[in-house]
Amino acid sequence: MGLISNVMGTIGSSVSSVVADQYTEFFTCDSLGQGVLVREGAKRMQKGNNKGNYEVISNGSQIAVPEGTACLMVDNGKVVDFTIQAGMYTWDSSSAPTVFAGNDGFLDAAKKLVTETWSRMKMGGEIATQQRIYFVNMLEIKDQKYGTPTALPYHDPEYRNIYIRLNGVFSFTVKDPVKFFQTQVGNVKGDFTVAQFMGTPADPKQPRVEFLDNFSEVLNKCGTVDKIMFADLPSNQGTLRKYMQDALDEEWLRNRGVVVSTVAIGGITPDDKSRERIEQVDQSKMFGADPNALAAQAVLGQTQAMNTAAGNSAGAMNGLVGMGMVGGMGQMGGMGNAAFGFLGQQQQAQQQAAAAAPAPAPAAAGWSCSCGQAGNTGKFCSNCGKPQPVAPTAWTCECGTQNTGKFCSNCGKPAPAGPWTCECGTQNTGKFCSNCGKPQP
Repeated sequence: MGLISNVMGTIGSSVSSVVADQYTEFFTCDSLGQGVLVREGAKRMQKGNNKGNYEVISNGSQIAVPEGTACLMVDNGKVVDFTIQAGMYTWDSSSAPTVFAGNDGFLDAAKKLVTETWSRMKMGGEIATQQRIYFVNMLEIKDQKYGTPTALPYHDPEYRNIYIRLNGVFSFTVKDPVKFFQTQVGNVKGDFTVAQFMGTPADPKQPRVEFLDNFSEVLNKCGTVDKIMFADLPSNQGTLRKYMQDALDEEWLRNRGVVVSTVAIGGITPDDKSRERIEQVDQSKMFGADPNALAAQAVLGQTQAMNTAAGNSAGAMNGLVGMGMVGGMGQMGGMGNAAFGFLGQQQQAQQQAAAAAPAPAPAAAGWSCSCGQAGNTGKFCSNCGKPQPVAPTAWTCECGTQNTGKFCSNCGKPAPAGPWTCECGTQNTGKFCSNCGKPQP
């Protein structure tokens, strides 16, 4: 049982004449494109006699294998023959597997497996039950989007430890169609798609999650080993691809028959704290490398200071003296003289504005009554007639407590007899005011 290349018939093989009479079915598939990884082969035509069973391929059936596609012959769920070389083939149930797999070393194990399977399943040249043909997409599957959900640490050689978010695309290729079919697909009916294998960025399958998990390790190598600045990562796609292949290819090829083909970065965004540090470092580098840039920054700072000083209520010159800038501006030559001229104009304008402003009203003399009348000079309010309030007389009790009332707030002793001041303002020694006759409070 095996796939016999029709090219053999062109060199006078005795098989060709027999095969020509036995073509009963024709299998092929159109390009699988970027969305389908495996497709079950469908009969395209019938010619002559055949067994009539959809799940059994008639002896002598013809199979066309397109470029970029592998063809697998599956008997009762097991791969019994395959080819990765494009061309026209004939199914011969009496021959051994041919395994047209090219010279790729990693397919040696697949060749041995197919040969051993055939030796166990050969049944007198006839197939007992189910038999199918599958086409496996071996094109580079591109535009697989990825993005880091959180900022990843990056040891930048210039900015030290920063955190960045990345997004971009990667591609992968099925290199071992037998391993891929056996571990990821199985005896599927119809199509097995890229989305079923990789998932989507919003709903990733395990291979896509593994890709993102290894990205942190790859970034660490780019920063610590190759000393690549984070902004230069997009121009080092080859390094990214190499490290991703080192991290994933051995495991993916061994377990799934798949390898990473390319990795491309679409955008890099530092987080807010990292961006602030980057700007500070870049500014320091610019000033250190270019004295003119440092001088321009100094002039800008002094200009802002002059604008601030111009609004100083004590005068622009006093504002600059307070900031210690007058001596420095004197060393700036013509620019300093221009600054002094500007400040002189500002100060003159302030003085003129102060002269034109009306003089403030003098503060009202006298005392203010509780009714709101201010400027009282007599003992009674000129508005309501209330007497001028008198501050309570403070006295010290024998216990040492300061008091203003008639009794000590600490021990309760009464205030000692002595001079007291009436509400009318008269100092008295008796029990009644000598001026208005009011009793001592």
